[in-house]
Amino acid sequence: MSGTNKVVKPGQVLFRAGDKSDGMYLIRKGELRVYLEQGGKEVALATVGSGGMIGEMALFDGAPRSASVKAISESEVTLISTDDFGKLMKQIPKWFVGLMSSLSNRLRQTNERLQKLETGVTSKTMAFQAPVRILNVIILLWHKDGEKDGKDFVVQKAVIEKSLIEVFNEDAEKLRVLFEILAREKILSTRQDSYKNVVYAMSNRAVLNQLAAFIPQWVRANPKQPCLDADGVNILRALEAIVTSSPYDSVTVSLADLQKEGKKMGLDTAKWEKAMLQFQAAGDDLRLVKASGGSGLRVSKKEASVALKHHEVLAAFFKANLQ
Repeated sequence: MSGTNKVVKPGQVLFRAGDKSDGMYLIRKGELRVYLEQGGKEVALATVGSGGMIGEMALFDGAPRSASVKAISESEVTLISTDDFGKLMKQIPKWFVGLMSSLSNRLRQTNERLQKLETGVTSKTMAFQAPVRILNVIILLWHKDGEKDGKDFVVQKAVIEKSLIEVFNEDAEKLRVLFEILAREKILSTRQDSYKNVVYAMSNRAVLNQLAAFIPQWVRANPKQPCLDADGVNILRALEAIVTSSPYDSVTVSLADLQKEGKKMGLDTAKWEKAMLQFQAAGDDLRLVKASGGSGLRVSKKEASVALKHHEVLAAFFKANLQ
């Protein structure tokens, strides 16, 4: 896809919030800041460097710019105009274009909510915008190119990675790490199809949707806590073990019982009392409550495993420093 090249000097504004969109910018060289102007001050939202892209949502929904962008250092960018991108989209089924527009609107709303977080939000927390964006694009590509193969939904590894890299300009190494995490956490698996093509496979595509929705919800509710620490994740492992064997659909488990189960699993529970505070804003499906002898966690049987999986993935994304 061809485009128009442009050099942006340090401090020069590429576009401002509210401007009419002229397309998407690919960053060939340099570094740019995404920011909002509030009370006469600039509130930095993100820094995007070489290989990144800015303004991609406007290609699908045509809405005005939701934030401003200026160069931090001398930068080279390539503009993919709305007209040029429209020519490419004519080769893609209309239903997929509609899905992309819907996704863009959802991403824009998520981005706006993230922008409204208190200034205490750390750069590491904001970094989860990248995996959320990638996950949402994967979901759409799975709908476009995925096929049913036995009990699984599959998509060719080469097809989905080529689309992410060439069309959406995602970083190949970042994608490799993200897919490794998803495979390790058994969100998806890798195998060969009947034609010997390497494919990504999932038995339930809704799992990716749930994960993509969970991350911004957690970020919004926990702006100063990007993910659970190791003790927090281990508490969820003990919780899952207890809840799985319970005859009840909704269970409250005390800290004492969690520690008891943790010790049976060979886990160090010495700091779990303090670690329980991490669940103060965990959400409606997993709640910190008063229990016998102190605090406890309340969760439904069907949500215990989901909560554990989501937090394991989020912790892995954070550890891998996905930007």
